[in-house]
Amino acid sequence: MHKMSFTEKSLVEDHILQKLKVKGWTYTPAENLERESFEEPLLNANLVRALEKLNRNLSITEEEIKKVINELKLLSTGIEGAKKVLNFLKFGVPIKFDRDRVVKFVRLIDHEIPENNEFISTRQVRFQGRDQIRTDIILYVNGIPLVNIECKNPANIAENWMNAYSQIKDYEKAVPELYKYVQIGAAAENIARYFPIVPWADEVRTHEWKTPELDSIGSLIEILARETLLDIIRNFLFFRVEMGNATKVISRYMQYRAANRMVDRVHLNLKGEEKKNKGLIWHWQGSGKTLTMIFAAHKLYFSSFLGNPTLFFMVDRIELEDQLYQEFNALDIAKPEIIGSITALKKILCYDDYRGKRGLFIVLIHKFRPEELRLLQMELEEVSKHKETIMTRRNVVAFIDEGHRTQYGLLAGQMKAILQKAFFFAMTGTPIAKHGRDTYSEFSYPPEESYLDRYFITDSIKDGFTVKIAYQPRLEKDVHLRKELLESFLKSEFEEIPEQFRENVKEEVRKRLNVIRLVLEDPQRIKVIAQDIAKHFKENLDGKFKALVVAGSREACAMYKRELDKHFPAKYAEVVVTYDKKDRGKRKNLFKYVAESRARYGGRDFKDIRKDYVGKFKEDDFPRILIVTEMLLTGFDVPILQTIYLDKPLKEHRLLQAVARTNRPYKGIKEAGMVIDYVGVLKEFKKALAMYSGDDIKGALLNLEELKEEFLVVLKDMLVMFLEIPQEYTRESLLKAVELITLDTRREDEFVTFYKKLRKLFELLGPSELKVEFFEEYKWLSGVYSYYLKLVRQKSDDEAYIRKYYDKTVKFVHKATEIKALEQDQPIIAFDEFYLQKLQERIKSIEEKAANILFVLNRLVLVDRHKNPIYESIIEKVERLLEMWKEKNRDYERIYTNGKETFAIIQNLLARQQSLGFSDMEYSLLLELEKQIDGKEELPGKVKDFSAKIERLLFSGWIHQVTVKKEVERELRRFVRGLKARYGLSMEEMNDLHHRLIENIKNYGN
Repeated sequence: MHKMSFTEKSLVEDHILQKLKVKGWTYTPAENLERESFEEPLLNANLVRALEKLNRNLSITEEEIKKVINELKLLSTGIEGAKKVLNFLKFGVPIKFDRDRVVKFVRLIDHEIPENNEFISTRQVRFQGRDQIRTDIILYVNGIPLVNIECKNPANIAENWMNAYSQIKDYEKAVPELYKYVQIGAAAENIARYFPIVPWADEVRTHEWKTPELDSIGSLIEILARETLLDIIRNFLFFRVEMGNATKVISRYMQYRAANRMVDRVHLNLKGEEKKNKGLIWHWQGSGKTLTMIFAAHKLYFSSFLGNPTLFFMVDRIELEDQLYQEFNALDIAKPEIIGSITALKKILCYDDYRGKRGLFIVLIHKFRPEELRLLQMELEEVSKHKETIMTRRNVVAFIDEGHRTQYGLLAGQMKAILQKAFFFAMTGTPIAKHGRDTYSEFSYPPEESYLDRYFITDSIKDGFTVKIAYQPRLEKDVHLRKELLESFLKSEFEEIPEQFRENVKEEVRKRLNVIRLVLEDPQRIKVIAQDIAKHFKENLDGKFKALVVAGSREACAMYKRELDKHFPAKYAEVVVTYDKKDRGKRKNLFKYVAESRARYGGRDFKDIRKDYVGKFKEDDFPRILIVTEMLLTGFDVPILQTIYLDKPLKEHRLLQAVARTNRPYKGIKEAGMVIDYVGVLKEFKKALAMYSGDDIKGALLNLEELKEEFLVVLKDMLVMFLEIPQEYTRESLLKAVELITLDTRREDEFVTFYKKLRKLFELLGPSELKVEFFEEYKWLSGVYSYYLKLVRQKSDDEAYIRKYYDKTVKFVHKATEIKALEQDQPIIAFDEFYLQKLQERIKSIEEKAANILFVLNRLVLVDRHKNPIYESIIEKVERLLEMWKEKNRDYERIYTNGKETFAIIQNLLARQQSLGFSDMEYSLLLELEKQIDGKEELPGKVKDFSAKIERLLFSGWIHQVTVKKEVERELRRFVRGLKARYGLSMEEMNDLHHRLIENIKNYGN
């Protein structure tokens, strides 16, 4: 019997499959699946049975079942085919029934009663496409493969969840027919991350599910619980177009939780089990509130309990209306109708004899003007006495999107007077708690329930859905607002007031606004700030990130454009503001800019030009800076936007909403969004955000000085790891550091995570400020990281990527003499027949030789062991080498000597396989036999004879042909019995040998 090694199978696969069994999944070994061949991803027999069972009410016949299966199989493996498959899984396959001569939707899955479906888990399934692959875990629902989980060994130095993720991305290309059906991928090690299957995309966002009191693997199992998985497939997974490219979006855990809480509230209320009919969803800006709202709306729209509903999306700005509509259009989902006028709103409310039109509608809250709708309200009240109307219907739901300034007055009152029985759910990242304007009392049930669901700023940053936001006051003495003006703004009851409403405010308020406006439109002041913006942008953002300039007025926006054009090519910066003919005489700079823009665009309307600027900012290289005053400060989600240059006094939720435009992660390189403050409001940010409690806004904004402190904390934490190691650039010192890192996988993960964070902070803060006291330490840690990548991971950082995004590290660290020499003198030695010779020539110290051969063998044998029977035969030898490496007093000579012996074994085994002319299957059998039957020269001949007997049976997919599989097993049993008799094996030894040999035939015999 053999010692059990610590593998992904024993540590991860077994654990996941056992937990899935508890969740109701039936485990079936791969060879027992009802498959026709390795090329066929579907379990056809299972699918046929499911179609018959789930569609009896349609009187489905064998003919229609054939049509369904043909429809699935004939779909292309590209984008359109995958889109259709997902819709088929959600709603069924449209098939024409010849007998009835009508098209009916044939269900692939019963979403209403999960128990009506068949749920099968299996492992180590082979699939044949352009190449052959062997998946770790596949989950089938009704014979359709929906989930692929790839596992990695958490005890292995060279493996983590990223390797598993990369493996699935490789598999997508190797067997596209399989991944036409698979919807969710999961990469599991100590950490488990899930993601939508998008075969045509090189990269896709991955997420980690969070369930209270469960670890990462345990939380993954919760997604895969039968009811949850089907819910996600139908209601929380969609095709999406991002930056012109097709992809898929899948729910994050807090989106799933919040959307279902809204759905459950509606359901329980309608069933009479709960009286509550509203709720507040408080999720931090950037965590995906719009999608949460859309997920909930989709589920409600197709729910059986709500019937044929009316769903309203209430917004308070035209730009939010456009953005919400664009988000819907980006998704392969039921599309909403924009209510473009008060007349259109009246028609929708009066539709179907006052019952109201059914469907999804986006409407500006300003359409609910009491003076326009008072008569309609009275009509509805009268009609409602005799029949059902929009006023009395209960299957009406209104989602309120960030409507702070409009949900407490006459407009909101009129809306609620008409939609009296509707459910109301408010989505916000910045609730208000002020007398007369209290988001909590309006949409929740304080003190019993302050919110239906909440997702904190710190949660979002910790989960990686958003990044921190840092601020830096600049040019304080030269351009900041005078203290008395700033105090006046912060103490006043008014917030930032849009220009078009300023004429209607009180005289004393208007005076203060005018004084501030004169300061913010001072040409000399704008000139000084523009020069500073240009300097900061060129040094920190250009070529990496983009920026917004938030100016004090529309006229100031045009002035900033003129000044920035002196420092950049004209294509760098554009203005995004509203404009109409009334501005012509009042705002000469704005008028001139609009005229020039229209001339460039052949006389097009400025509104269309403005949309073009915004689209290009999101998707193209230019413009790199947008200049705004009111537009884009809410709902503008652009990950490449990293810095806001703030030259406008903002406060409360408007301030939080504006600065949060910078908090979207970008390519793993953005450590924080940055707000450069030219008015001084962020020096007083506690006063500016006085309406929030400290806990509510904890972590919302950090002073740049706090990021410097964070840099030093991370730096010192890393240095503590290496207290006993001299900070020298000798290979001896760096090797000692790597030895320490690789003592256990947790420390290794910490080192990699900390260094990446440190590097992002270094780039963000700028090298000049860090050179003085701690630059040498940072440089040394960079050397350790570089050495670690090449030695342990057998790779280096992608050079072009590093040059683009970490130019300060390259300029001040990687170009340093010590590290440059180190990188040039540290070649990756290819593992080939000349490996030992090159190792001997290029590396002098025994310590480094031992490390090099150990990590090469680890990657080759333990990571790639399934690819070659030779590797599988020496797993225990390499595992023993790893154990020796982790010993406190490691013996380098012994590790190196044993490593050389292991390398020699590989070379000898390879040469012997070639001389015997054995296939991988034949050689795997011989190596297994020689473990138990020593020194028998006749064994190769016996293996060859046995192979010849079963060769005709080992066609592609033989393992799924029951009669063929039984015949192979009979021949093997006969073969093993002969060995038992000849070599005196016990019955237990014979059975053990039979089990191991049949596994090898399954693995390599096709």
